[in-house]
Amino acid sequence: MYSYAQYGFGGFGSNENLNSYPSKKDINYAGDGKSYHAMDVYYPKEAKDSYPVIIHIYGSAWSSNNGKGGADLGTVGKAAVEAGYIFVTPNHRSNSDAQWPGQINDIKAVARYLRGNAEELKVDTSFIAISGFSSGGHLATMMGTSRNVEKEYTVGSATMDIEGSVGNFTEFSSSVDAVCDWSGPVILDKVNCGNAMDLNSFIAPLFGNCSASQCPDKYALATAVTFIDPSDPPYMIVHGSADPIVAQCQSEMLYDELKKGGVECEYIPTGGQHGVSGDKCPDMISFFNKAREKKAESIHTSNDNINTLKTGIYLDENKIFLANNGRQSFSLMIVTGSVVCQGVADDSGIDISHLPSGIYILRLENEAVFKFSK
Repeated sequence: MYSYAQYGFGGFGSNENLNSYPSKKDINYAGDGKSYHAMDVYYPKEAKDSYPVIIHIYGSAWSSNNGKGGADLGTVGKAAVEAGYIFVTPNHRSNSDAQWPGQINDIKAVARYLRGNAEELKVDTSFIAISGFSSGGHLATMMGTSRNVEKEYTVGSATMDIEGSVGNFTEFSSSVDAVCDWSGPVILDKVNCGNAMDLNSFIAPLFGNCSASQCPDKYALATAVTFIDPSDPPYMIVHGSADPIVAQCQSEMLYDELKKGGVECEYIPTGGQHGVSGDKCPDMISFFNKAREKKAESIHTSNDNINTLKTGIYLDENKIFLANNGRQSFSLMIVTGSVVCQGVADDSGIDISHLPSGIYILRLENEAVFKFSK
């Protein structure tokens, strides 16, 4: 088997460190003490009460469980902290540690941990973006389109728990607000779409060495296009035409599918090879800033225009209050019908601070149904 390091799966610009920036290292986001569930958090030098976040996932052909120390620190990481973002680099289980969906379960646990420890880590939970290089790009793209899927998702004969239950903060959302994919192998059953390296020896272990032709439904459950809907966050895709490892047509196919699915997407083709293009990091920051501003504007506009869903039911930025209605069971759904949270509401209200901007449906136990924007 090829060595992922031999082919540069770990990313370019990684040998520059962020030691001059404040940081917290080796935080175990799963609570199990395993090194493959550790993450590093880097902060801007300007002290603030909270910061927006960029999670970045290293590339390794899914073959490394400890790549956070070389996760494009000198490119994506430096751009993030200089622009005022917290930069989070998590480890995740490799293809020899766990089969799919273990890897995406890990990254979703990272997002939940950040929300569950927002005060301690100074996380501004109103904007958590995700980025990834190569196989990390694959995981980043999955985070975007699977943010509102049911816990158990079925394609044909295969059913998987994409969300998972890793860690101690499963009550929090794993949603992300924007996605940046750098040279990712993102459509696994068509990974050899162009003239590049055959990655199947790295992909098959994710599915117990089952090939795409033998297990098409399992491969579909590891591909972002399976879960696309118009409520997905915006995407930015960067990929070089001279990439000898992941064919550029992977990004072209993802871009086409996102656009067809009504998802906002920017595609930046370059003439480069396999890696993070440092000169495109300012584009990434501009993209994330734009997404952050758009979300903030959407929240402000919706609060101006929709203050009352019904007499006695009120919406503010962070909660829905059911005044004078006592305790009621409720479900919150996206427009496609997928439940994003449910429980029993009381006088303290229904917390919606963790939800991304979009259109939602509130269903109460008396079958009353209300539609609102956040």
